[in-house]
Amino acid sequence: MYIKSIIKATIVYILITSVVSAQAESDSLSLGSSVDLPDIGEPYLAEKLGDWSLRCVRMQDGNDPCEMNQLLLNAERQPMSEISLFRLPAIQGVVAGANIIVPLETLLTSPLIISFSAETRKQYPYSFCNEVGCVARIGFTSEEVDLMKNGSVANITVSHISRPNQPITFGMSLKGFTAAYSRTSVIAR
Repeated sequence: MYIKSIIKATIVYILITSVVSAQAESDSLSLGSSVDLPDIGEPYLAEKLGDWSLRCVRMQDGNDPCEMNQLLLNAERQPMSEISLFRLPAIQGVVAGANIIVPLETLLTSPLIISFSAETRKQYPYSFCNEVGCVARIGFTSEEVDLMKNGSVANITVSHISRPNQPITFGMSLKGFTAAYSRTSVIAR
């Protein structure tokens, strides 16, 4: 009986000193920091959602604004265009905006056309060109966003300067659109 009491007291002592020692030790341990964090103001790929990428810019306060992006490919899997889509405060029916970049040899007098469904086709003018390509800056209504949330593909049609009478159509996958859209930041106007 005496030996059992000594063993119990020894176990209790070891447990108590271990907890106190571990707590003191944990206060001096480093948890490290991610080496993959971009610098403040630098863009980074936050997440891949279906065929969409969520790209964000690292901010000092940790409130990183994000937009959704997709590289659009033709039937031969060659890059044709890139879209960056962002949410807007709902003003005058526009709830989202996008910049669609097409190659420099796109015929600018022929507008960019997006087919959201068989019944819904819209055309958009190009805003400007730079060394990367030509940009159409467009707005989407809540109805158009709903069509993209419920669809599987939206078709984009452009014309090449060397073949103005042969429009080129390629798909914009809507796989992952809803998830990416819900994580996209609302950009103040």
